Amino acid sequence: MATALVLVTADPGKDRAVAKKVKAVPGAEGVCLVSGLYDVVATVKGSGAGEVLDTVYDKIRTIPGVRGSHTMFCTPV
Repeated sequence: MATALVLVTADPGKDRAVAKKVKAVPGAEGVCLVSGLYDVVATVKGSGAGEVLDTVYDKIRTIPGVRGSHTMFCTPV
């Protein structure tokens, strides 16, 4: 199992619509709007790093209104 935090930047005025669409993506959990450099944060889980990256590249980054993303993989402490 792999887990990553995905930070998303949205086009101006599109943050709420982007967040709703990210929330509907299988594997995306804990989606919330945030302030600062990014607009939406989500936890994405998958069977491995490849599945997480496929979710980010193919399902999240292709959402209309997404300008970019930053993915940070979580490692056990």
